[in-house]
Amino acid sequence: MVHISLDGSEDMATAWAKQFNQPWPTILREDLDTGQFVSPFFPGGGIPMPSYILVDREGKEVARGKAAALAAAKKDEA
Repeated sequence: MVHISLDGSEDMATAWAKQFNQPWPTILREDLDTGQFVSPFFPGGGIPMPSYILVDREGKEVARGKAAALAAAKKDEA
């Protein structure tokens, strides 16, 4: 998983992620490669926030939605 942040600075984004114990990497929206992270999963171009999508190593969507993505990620850890 990747945390795509709308915060105005990396410090703010990192502080938010730490507050919620999120272990995944944070990317600021301004640094986002839309061709890689947005277009394949949000063909309309907009990213509804928050959005949770679990993607495998090949870039294939495994689960969408907070509950489904977190459950699938947890299952994969076991």
